[in-house]
Amino acid sequence: MSKLFSIVVPVYNGAAYIQETLDSIFSQTYPHYELIVVDGGSKDNTMQILSEEKNRSRIKTLISEKDEGMYDALKKGFDKASGDYMCYINADDRLLPWSLEKVAKKFSEGNYSIVFGDVNYINETGEIIYSYKGVNFGPRAIRRLRRVPFAQQSSFWTRKIYEEKGGIDKSYRYSADSKFLLQVCLDPKVKKGYVPYPLGEFRMHSNSISVSLTDKHQAEHDRVERELNMGGSKLEWAFYEMITKVKNAGGIYKKLTYKGTRIRKN
Repeated sequence: MSKLFSIVVPVYNGAAYIQETLDSIFSQTYPHYELIVVDGGSKDNTMQILSEEKNRSRIKTLISEKDEGMYDALKKGFDKASGDYMCYINADDRLLPWSLEKVAKKFSEGNYSIVFGDVNYINETGEIIYSYKGVNFGPRAIRRLRRVPFAQQSSFWTRKIYEEKGGIDKSYRYSADSKFLLQVCLDPKVKKGYVPYPLGEFRMHSNSISVSLTDKHQAEHDRVERELNMGGSKLEWAFYEMITKVKNAGGIYKKLTYKGTRIRKN
């Protein structure tokens, strides 16, 4: 029997890109998925788009109500999920057509708790700016690196590991997904699988949370580091950071020479 994916899409005032996100899900070459969309009470025409027959008929669960932020919406969505595997995609990002098929194949090859791949960074019009290759570091390296060496948009995990790690901690407003993925990756018993293809696409635009709220992201990430006891020497951090940069040298060059919207660094 084919395994089922649960895909959660949290959205608030996402009319500009939500149709592209939905189309990227509807175009999957692996058909065994359920789509759960959680709207936070949008004031634009997001709900009109979601309610169109071509979309609504393919959304298993649609929730629209005021919430406490994106991670509250995610928790609501995952609480409704019944799939063997889970992922989420924001309402301005996209999956690649082959994503679920390649991930399902990888899960079937071993006892993986999480499978990840590469990610494309796209602009407002959907053009690829550069790509970032995920790195399959072990727990020690990730603890020293102090971050997940792959993108949320290209990450898929089992229901079992989601429940074991307590799911989404909605006390975080900007870094709950990072905390969850780090909890998974820092567990020495967890087996991770890498797929050497782009599986997700992150859209860079001025209204993106990741672009516009960098300082708040950093403050919460510092909290994650403390709670999960991450850290090490600067030399260790530099060593593992260098490995990720060497693997992504081409993408880094394209990022540095890109003239459009950027993700700011502190």
